[in-house]
Amino acid sequence: MGLKIGDIVARISYGSDILFKVSGIRNEGGKRIVTLKGICYRLEADAPETDLTKQSDNYIREYNARVGNMVRKKVNYPNRAPSRSRQKKNPSYST
Repeated sequence: MGLKIGDIVARISYGSDILFKVSGIRNEGGKRIVTLKGICYRLEADAPETDLTKQSDNYIREYNARVGNMVRKKVNYPNRAPSRSRQKKNPSYST
């Protein structure tokens, strides 16, 4: 395949759900093992080179926009837990 450090890839075995930047490559037992760092998520992983697929610039832009939109939605409309004053008290603990 010929991946190099800095390439943007996805893991085939995970349905190419998260994009990673190649941060290292090592040989282990005759296989090339690639160290990956998430480009939008704080995540580090290892994968055999054969499980990776290099991503196009267009797809990377679309992915970044999609993840950015999800983050903006979470920031603007967070799922808030009820405040303590609105939570029902458990009667078995009352005195």
